[in-house]
Amino acid sequence: MTKDSRVFRSVKLALGLGLALGATGCEALDKFNPFDQPKKPLSGTRQPVFPTGVPGVDYGTPLGQPSNANVSVDQLPPPPKSGQQ
Repeated sequence: MTKDSRVFRSVKLALGLGLALGATGCEALDKFNPFDQPKKPLSGTRQPVFPTGVPGVDYGTPLGQPSNANVSVDQLPPPPKSGQQ
C-alpha cells in the first residue's frame, strides 16, 4: 500500500463516520425506523394522580435557602500557612 492510498482511505473513513454520527442526531430520521412498531395506548380512563396538588408541598411560600447560606465569609477558617497542609 502506498502512503497516498492510506491517506485517502483514512479521509474516506473519517467522512463516513462524520456523516453517520451527524445522521444519528437528525430528527428527520426518527420516522425512518423500519423496526418501530406503533404503540397502542392503554385502555381505561385517564385520571390525575394528585388533583388538588402534591401533598406536603406549599406552593404559596418561596423556596428555602440551603443550610449553609447563613455562614458568613468572616467565619471561614484561615487559609493554611506555607509549609502546612
